[in-house]
Amino acid sequence: MLRYRILTAIVAIPLLIWFILEASAFWFAILILGATFIALREFAEMAVEKVKYGSTLTVGGGMIIALAMGTLQSGVGISAGVVVALCGTLIVTLAFAEEMQASVDGAARIMLGALYAGILLPHFIWLRALPEHGPYWVFFTVAVVMAGDVGGYFGGRRFGRTLLWPSVSPKKTVEGATAGLAASILCGLIVNATLLGAMGAWEVMAVSAVAGGLGQLGDLLESMLKRAFDAKDSGWILPGHGGVLDRTDSLVLPAVYVYYYAVLTL
Repeated sequence: MLRYRILTAIVAIPLLIWFILEASAFWFAILILGATFIALREFAEMAVEKVKYGSTLTVGGGMIIALAMGTLQSGVGISAGVVVALCGTLIVTLAFAEEMQASVDGAARIMLGALYAGILLPHFIWLRALPEHGPYWVFFTVAVVMAGDVGGYFGGRRFGRTLLWPSVSPKKTVEGATAGLAASILCGLIVNATLLGAMGAWEVMAVSAVAGGLGQLGDLLESMLKRAFDAKDSGWILPGHGGVLDRTDSLVLPAVYVYYYAVLTL
């Protein structure tokens, strides 16, 4: 498993860096919207496979939200996309409702998927579009989270003793989470000093710690969803890593946090 993870990373990381730092805004948006589409498909297969038109509504509703965000790049985009997705889901649910409780439960799952993938991932488009250092903010966010993933993985294997949250993720440990946070802070300091240069030392340590912590929380959230829907992985598209949801679960909350932090404080 570790070998496949490393091989996938060797191929994917240089491409990802190019998309973040060098690609045009259009191609970066295509990357994010493509990842959003795959993530929505994975969620639908995991959670609404037995719901009538569940996959179509999850993917369609989520992509409406994502496209509205990518096109309008404002709160209006979120609002318009969510309203259309919600109304469409409710109308179709009503039209084909048979057993009321099951129909409403299906609609709730559809909207959870549409919102989870449709709103969170496109924040990377907004983050990269920031007028100052947009691509560097994206690189900072991704690097901090990935460093935390690596630090947590190896720190947990070497020092892990105390289970962090066994009912959600039976292999994660407190020691691994601590090592992950330390790696996130160290990486944040390096990226800020060499590339971003937008924050002082104490500020970047705090931002990196919060982003790293949110990354770990996002990973736990997806583990909760997989356990709730009895799925081992959300997909298979990334060898050694599972699906797009498995790979982006730790990125989406930090992307939202870093975007609003940069907009509101800098």
